[in-house]
Amino acid sequence: GDKKAEPSKEVVQQQQFITEYLPLVSKDFYRSKEGECPCATYKDLYLRLRKWQVALKRLLSRSGLPRQLEALSRTLAESKGAQMEVPGQYMAVKEPSPDHHVKVERVLQDVEVVERCGAVHRRITVRGNDGKLYPFIVEATGASIGMGDERTLQLCQVMNRCMGKEKQARRRHLSLHVRPIIGLAPRCRLISDDAKSASLMSILASFLASIGQTPDAVAINYNAKAQQLAARNAPDPLMSAMNEIADLIPDTVLLDHIRAEAATNDKLWSFRKHFATQYACSILAAHALQVPAASPDRLLLSVRQGDVTLACATSSIGVDPSLSHMPGFVPFRMTRMLTTIISPIGLEGGFSAAIAAAAMALSNPTRQLKHHLYVLLREHLHAHGPSKPLAATPQQQAEHNKQIVQRATQFAGQVVERVSSLSPATSMTKAAEGGRGEELPPPLNYKVIELIRAAADTHQQMQMPPLWHPWA
Repeated sequence: GDKKAEPSKEVVQQQQFITEYLPLVSKDFYRSKEGECPCATYKDLYLRLRKWQVALKRLLSRSGLPRQLEALSRTLAESKGAQMEVPGQYMAVKEPSPDHHVKVERVLQDVEVVERCGAVHRRITVRGNDGKLYPFIVEATGASIGMGDERTLQLCQVMNRCMGKEKQARRRHLSLHVRPIIGLAPRCRLISDDAKSASLMSILASFLASIGQTPDAVAINYNAKAQQLAARNAPDPLMSAMNEIADLIPDTVLLDHIRAEAATNDKLWSFRKHFATQYACSILAAHALQVPAASPDRLLLSVRQGDVTLACATSSIGVDPSLSHMPGFVPFRMTRMLTTIISPIGLEGGFSAAIAAAAMALSNPTRQLKHHLYVLLREHLHAHGPSKPLAATPQQQAEHNKQIVQRATQFAGQVVERVSSLSPATSMTKAAEGGRGEELPPPLNYKVIELIRAAADTHQQMQMPPLWHPWA
């Protein structure tokens, strides 16, 4: 018979890795034959996970040098001057023009290993025939997460279209930063990347490494200190523990990192202004779609330009509708470092004005945002909502589809209402209906200011889990 093809070098390495580490992992996490559980508490589980994270990162750092593309894919390494277009050029609203698209001149030989959102991926770099470099992350992911990111990408494009038609939004150059996502296979895709992008967690970790600390160690110490103070019946244990962390980590870590990268003060000012408007648009979209407040590793920012990306942002609509109403949860991330780089004056000035202008653009009835939301939310509920019975009759299936349609319509209306509540046009309408009173009317963007104050409230931030890093 035919001989079986020999496994590739990578498959052999994966099998060796599983053979070597599976018994050690099982010993640390699975119950033994005597019935003893190695992880009696959540703290024990976290410490063991942290131990393996450090071990695997150390192993990865030894083999994390750029690999040669020729050793991974000879076909891709030898594809020079092909008529293949650089991926991600069909995302514009206008009609595509393939004749004017940038073609792939070659793929650079170095394949880097990068970390994004707690996962490690390979990054390839494409050189176009225009002389520019286009880096892409090769991500292997689950089907549900990939579809969720692509739906979010489509919605961002719709929102950018709405903001582009509004005068106040155009004046402020408001838009959501969109990273092209190109599907290659059901569980593999390319994501456009920026070599100069960094997460808030990586910036924090870089600072802590300079003083001999790690982010996880700071979180553990914060939690232990708060428990010790609570055991002594201290008046405000969380605030006391937070003050100790604040003495260790200044609120200018992010600003100092950006200042070191900016060549002049003019570029630093331009970065802070662009970052404020970008972040304002991002948190408005996240607030409308009930996306939980971003953790530091999911907040990506371009050190060069100030573009903001909320990576792995998944809406909680239809999954846990009560998430945004749970006590102690902040509407979005506005911690010490972000407040410092935007500045307190900028928060109630350009930042709040950008949120109000974007909300006014999205809540305009002529933009028909609700209809686009309905289509995307219907797909979202099909993926994350209640599953239909396995052996469903045609009547049961029709009833299930009817429920999905009703819930998608309801949730789309709720999203539009949340956006409209932040619009100055809504405040003007309510002020006109209220008539003239003796008291002075509140400012038109008072709802936005209340939302910002709720997000920047230190007491609310301290109710978040320690690994959310409320001091960052």
